[in-house]
Amino acid sequence: MKCLFIINPSSGTKTIQKRLDCLIGQLVLQNITNHVDVFYTRKKNDAYLKCLELSQKDYDFIVSVGGDGTVNEIISGMVEKSLNIPLAILPGGTVNDFANHLHIPSKTEAFINMLKEMKTMKVDVGKVNQQYFANVIAGGMFSDISFQVSKSDKERFGPLAYYMSGIRQLPTQLSTHLHLKITTENESFEEDARLFMVTNTSQVGGFKGITPHASIQDGVLDLLIIKKCSTTDMIALIKDYKLNQHQENPYIRYIQAKEITIDCDEDIIYDIDGEEGTTFPIHISVETQALTIIVP
Repeated sequence: MKCLFIINPSSGTKTIQKRLDCLIGQLVLQNITNHVDVFYTRKKNDAYLKCLELSQKDYDFIVSVGGDGTVNEIISGMVEKSLNIPLAILPGGTVNDFANHLHIPSKTEAFINMLKEMKTMKVDVGKVNQQYFANVIAGGMFSDISFQVSKSDKERFGPLAYYMSGIRQLPTQLSTHLHLKITTENESFEEDARLFMVTNTSQVGGFKGITPHASIQDGVLDLLIIKKCSTTDMIALIKDYKLNQHQENPYIRYIQAKEITIDCDEDIIYDIDGEEGTTFPIHISVETQALTIIVP
């Protein structure tokens, strides 16, 4: 078998990257693969462009080594090129929401065992305008935190770097006010909001169960809106989340749809799997079972 490692050497805390020689050596020693190519990214879109160069017959599987941004680029290239090569994700980023939702192991032995068994599943991929996303689009309160945390802080503190930045900006973030116009295949409505997110999985920013009904195999996306509310109401909403009751909170609007169009009265920066998006309106749709993932 032939495999390709696509590696972002600057992702997260860099701990995974330091163990790669051992992992690749074991793949060869255990006869899981007899041919390994390695591609290191240097700048944005390198992983995406690399995948656009590939054909179906080039490799038996691909391994992504990096965070959600690296996964996003690889998935975008593979879906755009209609590649059905199985993808394994070695989580090496700060948060790794997509990999954690799939319970992908990060330890070397467990990851090798997963490749040895080569169990695969078809998963949905989201599309926003002409871009793809694996996990989430989010705009409003706290959604731009990932763009403001330095690489050095990510390496030093890991996910805690995001939470520290969020706490420092709390007064400003709580004043966020967006007027949204939403259209799906089933309904249209307007909402004053603090935050919106459209998810493919149920895990966002390291928090599990944000969109509790989300599935990467159901052919729909999940839209969650936090409506305009007071600080006291926001605290109550956080408490409801801790009890897994937030979808019943009066300041939450939660729907599922195959196609979602969002317009916003402000030209805000929104998050696409950790990358910046800036143009409204945005049209979001689901590419059903467009990707093959290797899973435990």
